[in-house]
Amino acid sequence: MGDIQERLSVSSSSSSSTCSLSSTTAQPKADSLPIDGEFWMFAEERAHEILSTIQPAIVSDRSRNEIIDYVHTLIKSHDGIEVFSFGSVPLKTYLPDGDIDLTVLTKRNMEDEFFEKLYDTLKSEEGKSEFHITDVQFIPAQVKVIKCNIRSIAVDISFNQTAGLRALCFLEQVDQLFGRDHLFKRSIILTKAWCYYESRILGANTGLISTYALAVLVLYIINLFHSSLSGPLAVLYKFLDYYSSFDWSNYCISVGGPVPISCLPELIAASPENGHELLLDEKFLRDCVELYSAPTKTVETNGLDFPIRHLNIVDPLKHSNNLGKSVTKGNFKRIMHAFTLGARKLRDVLSLPGETMGWRLEKFFGNSLERNGKGQRQDVNDPVTAFGTGRSELSELSGDFEGYFGRLVYGQMYHSHREASGWDVVRHLVSYRKNEFYLRSLNGSTSVQSLPLHSLTNGSQNMGKTRGTGTYIPDMSLYNRKSPTHHLESSAEAADDNGASSCCNFSNQVSTSCASIKGEESVKQETCTDQNVLKSLRSENLEVDDNCQSSPPENGKELVDSISSSSKLDMENGKEEESKSSQTLNGS
Repeated sequence: MGDIQERLSVSSSSSSSTCSLSSTTAQPKADSLPIDGEFWMFAEERAHEILSTIQPAIVSDRSRNEIIDYVHTLIKSHDGIEVFSFGSVPLKTYLPDGDIDLTVLTKRNMEDEFFEKLYDTLKSEEGKSEFHITDVQFIPAQVKVIKCNIRSIAVDISFNQTAGLRALCFLEQVDQLFGRDHLFKRSIILTKAWCYYESRILGANTGLISTYALAVLVLYIINLFHSSLSGPLAVLYKFLDYYSSFDWSNYCISVGGPVPISCLPELIAASPENGHELLLDEKFLRDCVELYSAPTKTVETNGLDFPIRHLNIVDPLKHSNNLGKSVTKGNFKRIMHAFTLGARKLRDVLSLPGETMGWRLEKFFGNSLERNGKGQRQDVNDPVTAFGTGRSELSELSGDFEGYFGRLVYGQMYHSHREASGWDVVRHLVSYRKNEFYLRSLNGSTSVQSLPLHSLTNGSQNMGKTRGTGTYIPDMSLYNRKSPTHHLESSAEAADDNGASSCCNFSNQVSTSCASIKGEESVKQETCTDQNVLKSLRSENLEVDDNCQSSPPENGKELVDSISSSSKLDMENGKEEESKSSQTLNGS
């Protein structure tokens, strides 16, 4: 598998004389505020009140899910069509003004025809549906998109795009790894709110920062400073302070650290200084590239040039992709000015005592609270809890990694079923298991759910209209209904002799109770290993050697059933172990 892995080599020195690393110049000195932990906690508590006003709420989740269901119903009327949402909605990092991203899986030769049909269908719904569809547009860009507004929320519909699903899986997994009550997601939301409402520097469609690029920038801050961060406000301060003084003219930023532009296309990141140790190391990032890449296609290597722009950000899943390519020269200067000014203002706020700090922090997020803190959200028709009342809307930021990963595998294999075999499913499973155990070794408190193998086969009137926050592919957006657990049920029909795409229907099971949404944590003990999979395959008389070499099984369903049986057995064994462990503890 080594030949399909992209490698991000992390070292403190370069192998080329023209590529030299200096950690002193590569990484700016992060300013340390002279305030004690008590004041930081007070500041974080006030930031949490602000965050509770703008973060996703259960009521807004439900509203957005109704829109997704409506569009899904319109599209699913065509046989052989699957619709997946991706972006900040399933990741639970959207703002009240954020858009909804959907991608439609259809046969390659049907794209243009279906584009026209879907466009006509949406246009015919204008003025008729209770969902109030307006502004239906077809954008014939490099990635063709149909845009519309539904209930005053921007909806973007693309075709056959799986990059957003990859990013969704990766970011959800990282959030589970970081833990700390979704520190990563909460930091993205708070930073995104400042960038969008306070400084107006968010939106790739207007030559500014894309939401995925912003998430990667936040990810590196937590990856580098994870041991010293008290909460999302501390992340925002480090974000502004670090990137406002970063040497963008000579370095690009990656999850592994600053990379000298002179080293490209080879990606060699500078080692952290001042005793900092990265939480996500080279092995984890390499495993993610392999796990989320298409099973039948080789991953692009470092031979491809990284396009140099004004703001250079390396995509952690595709190293030749510059996530900052949307930023123009003029907007780059605007962004840097906003970072510098924001860092200085926030530093002044955090240097104030007690209650003075509190109301100045509210002023720092003045536009965000003015827009969303008066008891009305753009994405909810009914009134919501206003800021300053001491109460907030219920919220659940947990995502459904299993469901996202299942959709990703299905999406990747949708157009390559003739070349792909059932063994590709096993390869993804084994990679997932290795990656899962690596996660647990890094953070023993992180609960990672086991992969459901069956899924692998298979507004307010006075508010102006908005085009969203400029979500840019790749981004994300899938939704878990009223329950944080989103179940997949799939049935696959074999492809015919002409290679027609199989039809896979996903039905969503809705939990009508929200009582179990909050405060539930569990750490499952699992005993599934790569050998379990191999034993289950041998039990079905499949020829498999210890090096995982085999011929594609004739009956793909038998393969999946055998793996599913192994998974169920492992889960039962895990439950027995949990029961025994519980009895032992009770006896003590």
